Amino acid sequence: RLRYSAISQCKPTWVKAMFLSRITLTNLRSIESMTVDFAAPQGGNRKWTLLLGENGCGKSSVLRAIAMLLAGSDALIDLLGDPDAWIRNGARQCRIEGVLTTADGERREIALQINRGDTLKRVLSRNNESLQALDAAIAHTQRNYFVLGYGVSRRPPSNNKHAGVSDDGFRSPRARGLATMFSPDAGLVSLEQWAMDLEYRRGAQALKAVRFALDHLLPDMVFRKIDRENRQVMFTTPDGPVPLNQLSDGYQNMAAWCGDLLYRITEAFPDRKNPLETRGVLLIDELDLHLHPIWRRQLVAFLNATLPNFQVIATTHSALTAQQCGEGELFVIHRAGKNKRPALVPFVGEPRRMMLHQLLMSPMFGLESMDSVEIEQARSGVRALANKSVSSRTAAETARLQQLRKVLKEAPSWDAVPKYEREQTALIKEVKAALRSRGATKKVSPVKLKAKVKALGVVG
Repeated sequence: RLRYSAISQCKPTWVKAMFLSRITLTNLRSIESMTVDFAAPQGGNRKWTLLLGENGCGKSSVLRAIAMLLAGSDALIDLLGDPDAWIRNGARQCRIEGVLTTADGERREIALQINRGDTLKRVLSRNNESLQALDAAIAHTQRNYFVLGYGVSRRPPSNNKHAGVSDDGFRSPRARGLATMFSPDAGLVSLEQWAMDLEYRRGAQALKAVRFALDHLLPDMVFRKIDRENRQVMFTTPDGPVPLNQLSDGYQNMAAWCGDLLYRITEAFPDRKNPLETRGVLLIDELDLHLHPIWRRQLVAFLNATLPNFQVIATTHSALTAQQCGEGELFVIHRAGKNKRPALVPFVGEPRRMMLHQLLMSPMFGLESMDSVEIEQARSGVRALANKSVSSRTAAETARLQQLRKVLKEAPSWDAVPKYEREQTALIKEVKAALRSRGATKKVSPVKLKAKVKALGVVG
């Protein structure tokens, strides 16, 4: 059995920062056997690991396994649920093994085993030797081996939820930081409530980290102030000052998740001048949930700037998010082999140096065509009908073949200019000609011309 033997030898007076170097899962839910290595080629641990794959392949299970392994016994009581639910069908036990590396480069091995038929008490007893060492570090301060996790159910809290108070049944503060990964009913801490509380307790300077994060996360939105009288967080928007609760659902969802993240970090490290520079592990299921494509392209850069020292392990379905990965950061989980067991495959190459269509057409996504479903079906239908001799086709099949060929003829080619772009080009020429015909004596600059076209309501 792997143990926390090295942890017990450490002085508990320090705040212990760590990164995850490797995790091995055996008979965990749909996963028979899988190892994810987080080591960087140049040494140490890489900052980003992104897991891609179809639904039901075990991406969320990987994140939850990491969360349980790092939670400690108090949080494990809240998170585990039915022990049998973690064991793969037909197996008698499951096992989660991990290797941690501290900020000083020390290596520590950990493990958690669950047998079929175990009660919570038996799980704690069986893993007592390992849990004791980790619990000793956490008992000194909850920020030891700091870990946060967000599941797909993250959503804005109800108006009656106050900062730092959870009514979701999670007693351990450590469990609350992972709650949305395990329960669809778990809520987030109210950004409005805790920001007002933070300003009241520590002054306006304490909101510096909040202001920085929100200004970088929400496009065209600037954190304005806290309206104490109306108990609202105000933003400066293109429409003027707007309270958080009147922003669009997309903005509110992102602000809620970001606000909860900021709350848990700033409350855990109140003595740090910049708590966002602390170290820890951040787990995010469906990283780009609720995001417009433009936001998806900015999210990795935002997290890198906001949390420069966190190790981020996340899942996604989006090529736009995957495209932001460096070499060795992107993995796909897919069902392979005769039994279709989930398997982990690293992406070969550097996604951020690829064009989006190249990434979509790679084996990582499994798309066979960049055509729409309608065009793809039309091509398939033409191939099937064209292979039949003319004499063997029915009248209906001949008519169908003509119809499908017409669809393909009207389909745009790869390098075709979209209709909206042709219309914009024509409008630009029209505006330019009109300006000249009105006696303009000097050439209109492209920048000014584009501004005039945009003023007419043209996109782009």
